[in-house]
Amino acid sequence: MMIKIDREDNSLTKGLHKFFKQLLETEEIDALFLPVRLKDSFSIMPSLVTDPAQVEEAIPLSPAFPINSGRMVSRLSYKESGRKTAVLLRPCEMRAFIELIKLKQGSRQELILIGIDCPKALTLSDYAAYVEKDPLEDDTFIEHAFSDQTETLNGFHYSSACRTCENPFPVNTDMSIILHGVDLSNGMIVESGSEKGEKILERLDMQQASEPAKRHEIVAQINKANAAANQAMIEDITQKTDSIVKLNAFFDRCINCYNCRNMCPVCYCKECVFNTDVFYHQPVQYHQWAEKKGIVKLPTDTVFFHLTRIAHISHACVGCGQCSNACPSDINVFELFKSVAQQTQAAFEYSPGINENDPPPLSVFYEKEFEDIVGITKE
Repeated sequence: MMIKIDREDNSLTKGLHKFFKQLLETEEIDALFLPVRLKDSFSIMPSLVTDPAQVEEAIPLSPAFPINSGRMVSRLSYKESGRKTAVLLRPCEMRAFIELIKLKQGSRQELILIGIDCPKALTLSDYAAYVEKDPLEDDTFIEHAFSDQTETLNGFHYSSACRTCENPFPVNTDMSIILHGVDLSNGMIVESGSEKGEKILERLDMQQASEPAKRHEIVAQINKANAAANQAMIEDITQKTDSIVKLNAFFDRCINCYNCRNMCPVCYCKECVFNTDVFYHQPVQYHQWAEKKGIVKLPTDTVFFHLTRIAHISHACVGCGQCSNACPSDINVFELFKSVAQQTQAAFEYSPGINENDPPPLSVFYEKEFEDIVGITKE
């Protein structure tokens, strides 16, 4: 089922506000999880909204991407609250949340999952500069993002994660907001993705719609462009990190802040080995290393940390780019993580967050697996 979201007062954003208000007024939904512009601020942060009047502060589509909200939805859903929440997520956020469900860190039982065609995003630093420079009006940005496939926004490049994303379209949703291929001068389209989503859409005071004729063509164009950008990125980062000397140089500015780990939506462990006594070395140990080599860089274990993290999460990486977003040393760790993640996921024939029924690779054992490495199993 598809319905049309009309412009409200000739505004796409106000049309979305009307849609979300109608959702909140249904008996099935008690709260909305939406990106909201904070009061007297340019900052846009995920927020839990229960007052229909506050929906007008929501910016459902913007170039701001301060956090992968999959981890926030995990916090809202890992135990029952007795409330039904409609959750708006970008595709990479949705994939991250689906992975967290598989890892028993969340549940969709009390949720209505709403996906969107991704509008792409700027890095945190570029977004801050963008809003200081001359930010586009919300509607103007939406029209730019979905009618013009350029790589820049008012002179700022969209993040490399967005430019190389291989899955920028909604999956595993109860309903999806469709914009690519839609004549935005007439509004937007919402498509049901589940029986639960369809029942809710049937209750809304909005007219039915049909699939936009050019959608498949535009989706194919975006996938082709992103795949080419992704391949170029992989070749470039491989050349930069294809030896231990180059790898050390790549991470030479790392200060072991662990921001990349803390912002990763699928890095969910409550206790990390790097925060234990294993890596709180005795003072004499540092001196012994220095005496052996003549010099030792502090902090230590920087490259080891990243290699360990890659080993832990490369099968589940959804390519959101928040690891690079969070790096105070401006190391583009995303590019290296994604290049390794793609190889890991290809080896396991696994796409994180795409098929909710596919178990995480490291949670299952197959007797006949990687026989070229471990040897052929005898019958």
